[in-house]
Amino acid sequence: MVKLIFRLTIFIALICLLFFACSSGIEFSPDPGILRITLESDQADTTITIVTDTLTVSDNDVFRITIFQGKVYQDSTFTVLYPTIESNSQEERAYNLITRENHQYQKFTIFESYVPPFKYNKIQFGLDSDFLKLRNFDKIQVVTPNNFFLILETDFEVHENRMTEVNLRVSPFENVVRYKDTYIFAPIMEVVGIKSYE
Repeated sequence: MVKLIFRLTIFIALICLLFFACSSGIEFSPDPGILRITLESDQADTTITIVTDTLTVSDNDVFRITIFQGKVYQDSTFTVLYPTIESNSQEERAYNLITRENHQYQKFTIFESYVPPFKYNKIQFGLDSDFLKLRNFDKIQVVTPNNFFLILETDFEVHENRMTEVNLRVSPFENVVRYKDTYIFAPIMEVVGIKSYE
């Protein structure tokens, strides 16, 4: 009888050990956060020289660009970004880089997407330019090098059930250069703010 109780105790101890040591394979998955990335032109960058004319931007001018294929990286692991939290595909979207209201450039959201709550260190997205239309001048074609992707090395964290906003700034005219008869736009952008919201 004593041997039976001893064996039964050993058996129960082994079962308990296996139960606590083994994983079911179903791990806790945290809720996502929201990452919003905004873009705004530098308020001080308002003039451009076209041939021999120096022009100052007005409220009705257009510098159309297209943004696409956004990603955010945690080292080599990436998460795809979408234009809005309702989007289910990575469609490209066009923006007027020099949209103005009351003589001020306006900020717009280029990505707003659910992402895992991690620390990230890089933002990447593709950009293509289309045309520049200033005042009474004819529409000027502006080209961007093929397969142009902006890579922004920056550290930020997205928290579970919270929004993180990363604000980018670009100098729209300073980054346009003329080469022979072609205007080229290969922008440099900078991160000017990171905020977290409940």
